[in-house]
Amino acid sequence: MDPIERLERKREAERRLLAQRRRASLLRTRVVAIALIGFVLFWGAVFAQMATGNDPVLSVAPAGGRSGSAAAQEAIRTTAPEELETEAEPLAPIEEEPVEAEPEPEPEPAPVVTSQS
Repeated sequence: MDPIERLERKREAERRLLAQRRRASLLRTRVVAIALIGFVLFWGAVFAQMATGNDPVLSVAPAGGRSGSAAAQEAIRTTAPEELETEAEPLAPIEEEPVEAEPEPEPEPAPVVTSQS
C-alpha cells in the first residue's frame, strides 16, 4: 500500500468517525430535549389543575359535585330509620400481653493497655 492510499483511507476513517460522533450528539440532544419537554408539559398540567382548584388529593367529591361529608349526611337523611338500625356483634375483650422487662446491658470491658499505646 502506497503512502497516498494510506492517507486517503485514514481521512475516510476520520470522516466516518466524525459523522458517527455528530449522529450520536444529535441523538443525545433530541433525547434530552424530548425529556425536558415532557417534564415541563407534565408539571404544567399538574400546576394548571391545582391552580384551578382541582387538586385530586384534596378533593374527594362524588360525581354529584358535593363534598364527601355533605353526600354522607344526605345519604343518612334519606335512609329509612329501620335501615340504620343494625345489630352489631359484641366486641371481644382485648387481651393484653405481658410486658417483659428489658435485660440490663452488660458493662463494657476495661480498655487494654499495651506498651505501644
